Parts: sequence; structure tokens; C-alpha cells
Amino acid sequence: MLWGMELSWTEEEILRKYFPVLKKYGVCFDAEICNLIENCNNNLESKIQSFIGWFLVKEHWALIQNEKLVLPDANEILFRALNEGWNPTDFQKERLMEAGLYSCDIAMREKLAKINFFRAIAYNIPHNSKRIEFFYRGELIWAENITEILKVSDRGLIEMYKFRVNQHQENLKKLGLVS
Repeated sequence: MLWGMELSWTEEEILRKYFPVLKKYGVCFDAEICNLIENCNNNLESKIQSFIGWFLVKEHWALIQNEKLVLPDANEILFRALNEGWNPTDFQKERLMEAGLYSCDIAMREKLAKINFFRAIAYNIPHNSKRIEFFYRGELIWAENITEILKVSDRGLIEMYKFRVNQHQENLKKLGLVS
């Protein structure tokens, strides 16, 4: 039991992970918020990430525009995130990654899943790695830093992959391994 709430082990771990950031933005774990968290049936982590992302984006824009940051009531925003089923936007995910609160490998898998071209392409993200490996016909043809790949447009990523495949085939021809 955490903060008087009946939570699953997974939900407790999510709250422990984000608790310092939630407190930083002024979340007060009153009865209403605790009840919402207890009754959040799915995607608790996404909703909390979206809440944090919302604040990170506010901070980001205030910094860029050199304005004083005025934040609204954190409980009100968390209430909305949990009730309305918020999911982090790509821009929020970038801010979360910068803050170390969103995994690069998850963001990479999400990006590739959205691109039809990559549904048929073999790739690997080794455990605890910040690199992605792309394969062609079972052979590793390209490895890259995930944070760099995440900055590339979908079309650009497809073109990079095609370029690497062509480069790989040319190298095989030079070695006399294919005709």
C-alpha cells in the first residue's frame, strides 16, 4: 500500500519512478487524486508522462520566449490527464527523453511502428543500448545512435535505409560475393 492507495506492484513502481517530478510540479496526493490513480484502469504511465510532458513543454516555451513561467494548479492538470486519457505527443516525448523520463528505445520502436516501410524490415535494439541495428537479408548493414535517428523524418529514414542497402550490395559486388 502506497500513500494509502490500493495499487498493483506495477502501479506502485510507476508512482515511485515519477513521484519526485510530480511533487516538483506541485501535485498534492489528496483523496481525489489518490482515488483517480487507484481507478486508472490502463496507461497510467502514459498519462503521467503526458502530464509531466505538458509541464516540460510549458517550461521549454517560457525559456525560449524569455518569459516568466506561471504554472496552473498541478492537481487540476493531473486530474485532466487521468480523466481524459492523455498520451504524450512527440514533442512532449522529446522533452521527456531530455529529462531522462522517456526511454529512447521505446520512442524508436514507436516511430518505426508508424512507418509502414519498416514493418517488413528487421532491426534490433540491444538491451540497455542507445543504438539500433538494421538488417538486410539477415546481415547487419547499419547501426546508428537512436537519438540521431529520432531526429530524422520518416521519409528521410526510409531513404537512409535504402542508401545503406545499396551501399551494402555494392560492397558485396566489389568483394565478388554477388554478381
